[in-house]
Amino acid sequence: MYGFIYITTNHINNKKYIGQKKYDKNDKWKDYLGSGIHIKRAIQKYGKENFSKEILEECESKEILDQKEKYWISYYNAVESMDFYNIANGGQ
Repeated sequence: MYGFIYITTNHINNKKYIGQKKYDKNDKWKDYLGSGIHIKRAIQKYGKENFSKEILEECESKEILDQKEKYWISYYNAVESMDFYNIANGGQ
């Protein structure tokens, strides 16, 4: 597998973030919660221990990863929803 689509949940306010991540040799992906500006600020504010990540889907290529990230962000209407930290449609 190339990478995965994930959803990170803040257990203090229940806000979520959808993103993509490549698997890496050093297993850094296991601790990865997101790179968006709002999710990063939330992790700083609430502490990493108050977040969890769930893998939604694994993908075999960068192209599929980009497509699926767009799909899941659209599926949850994450850019428009106040329940999500996402500010972009994904796939970049």
